[in-house]
Amino acid sequence: MAFRLLAFLISVFFVQQAAANELLFSAGGGPQPDSPQSNRTYGIDYSFKKFEKSYRQHIHLGVSYTKVTTDADSHRSFQAVSIYPQLNLYPRKQSWGQPYFFVRALGPSYISSNQLGDRHQDNHFAFQAQVGYAARINWQDREDLVVMVSWKHFSNANLFSDNDGIDMPFVVNVGLNF
Repeated sequence: MAFRLLAFLISVFFVQQAAANELLFSAGGGPQPDSPQSNRTYGIDYSFKKFEKSYRQHIHLGVSYTKVTTDADSHRSFQAVSIYPQLNLYPRKQSWGQPYFFVRALGPSYISSNQLGDRHQDNHFAFQAQVGYAARINWQDREDLVVMVSWKHFSNANLFSDNDGIDMPFVVNVGLNF
């Protein structure tokens, strides 16, 4: 069993590697579930490595900067720096633009404040999670343009006692694949 897991990890990380070189700008927000506050966000993501398991499954590695603000009376903002793995699942081969579903999970993050409005984290360590739908759109004879719509979340995955998740229910990312 351990040998199979090791072989899988080697195949994922060392077979069919390519530079991803994808730069995305994000903005969004919305109401925080189980709270009267509303959160807003903007940021930038850079995917620097891509692993192609098949034409239907790609894993991207990247870094992310996120600024989150809220309309609460105190503890109104924080910044986060994250490293993320992202799984892209494509339903078919290329067409005019390539739609796909994506998941970012367990992206270790440093958050500059452990409180946002009435939401508390035990310390400055959290994970970034993001799930959504996206498309790579043909532009200049390549799939250069990327558009994503998603839900973004920060929490410490119950590793520590205070773990009020911080959510942005609607985030749009727009960027270029170069």
